Amino acid sequence: MTGFYGGLTASVVILTLLLGAGSHAASPAALGDALWAHGVLGPRLRRPAAVVVPVAEGALGVIGAAALLTGHQRALQAVLAAGAALFGLFAGYTRHVLALGHGGPCGCSGRDLPLSRWVTRRAVALAVLATAGAVVAGAGPVRLSTVELVTLLLAASACTALLWSLPAAMHEPAPAPAARLPVRAPAHDRAETVHRTAEGVPTRWTSPPAP
Repeated sequence: MTGFYGGLTASVVILTLLLGAGSHAASPAALGDALWAHGVLGPRLRRPAAVVVPVAEGALGVIGAAALLTGHQRALQAVLAAGAALFGLFAGYTRHVLALGHGGPCGCSGRDLPLSRWVTRRAVALAVLATAGAVVAGAGPVRLSTVELVTLLLAASACTALLWSLPAAMHEPAPAPAARLPVRAPAHDRAETVHRTAEGVPTRWTSPPAP
């Protein structure tokens, strides 16, 4: 079972890296806009970071997937260690932005998801998974049967989807302002009386209320 759990942690980290790279590729300006809104990095660091982070995610994801499929434990261990550093750096950055009281989108996907403590917690969880996977990968290659491999792929996909959607699922949008109900004008203290003319045509006029 150690091999299964090691493969599971490695697969979740690798799938998350590939998912992050794909999301940034689909919305190239999302990360740069988020870094600008955070107001922490200057222009000289903001532009390179907006390019380096997606490239690093994609490269680590591809190399990690190849290493996992071919059984190169050293390459897999190096990818997981680098992934742990990347997620840890992102967790520290988001924690610092939140501590400063700055807002803005998280920049982790194409959606306008605001930065929150759940984004930080997800990065911490991924850093822990990557560290654990690197430790397990150092013990030897993952050897699984066909049934275990299918189970691993299903479990890794489910866990990755849950972790990826965690900030969006825990996000509580600000309540919309309550609609103001129209105020009814006070009724006049005048009673309406219906009378009929000699021809039977109804006529209306008001008269003061009876004492």
